[in-house]
Amino acid sequence: MPKKDYRIFEGLRVASCLTFISGYLNAFTYITQGGRFAGVQSGNVISLAFYFAQGDWRQVINFFIPIYFFVIGQFFTYLAKKWFVSKQLPWHFSSSFIMLCLVLITILLSPIMPPFFTIALLAFVASIQVETFRHLRGVPYANVMMTGNVKNAAYLWFKGVVEKDLALKKTGRNIFLTILSFMVGVVVSTLLSFRFHEYALIGLLFPLLFINYHLWQEKKA
Repeated sequence: MPKKDYRIFEGLRVASCLTFISGYLNAFTYITQGGRFAGVQSGNVISLAFYFAQGDWRQVINFFIPIYFFVIGQFFTYLAKKWFVSKQLPWHFSSSFIMLCLVLITILLSPIMPPFFTIALLAFVASIQVETFRHLRGVPYANVMMTGNVKNAAYLWFKGVVEKDLALKKTGRNIFLTILSFMVGVVVSTLLSFRFHEYALIGLLFPLLFINYHLWQEKKA
């Protein structure tokens, strides 16, 4: 069997878990946090502009919160990665562990914290995720927003069919599978969020633990 030329954090299993997390997270915040998204900032920007046009400043602030903390998450990710790399510590495992800790904090503190706390912290988590994990078997993909994935899956698969390139067809198929796992995350989160409300966030722990376990195993190898 030929040796794979990518790391575990670029593997299909991890990528599928990440897009599942994203679908789960965005459906959860949309249902429980007043129509706001943790990761899909395009939706938040549209809603912010929509309410700005109507002069509804309370809603403008509500939709500004996840955008602001997503931006702060990018600042944090840049600085954290720079520090971990300088100390020769495994960045992808460290990042996934930080995400796990932040989700645990959100689960524990949401019942006693102000309303903006949950959406702010989860937007921060989504920001770390989207910047840390950017490749699927060596090919760029998005694990938080699906527009680019839909375009790339269709383009690469069709190009592979026309040019009889098996590698391109396989890449298109893999990206399509991440879209499917995103949809599964949305479905599961929707069912659990309507039933358990904010306690449905506990469901995120399972895919996060799965990712952390596999990255830890690679780190030890």
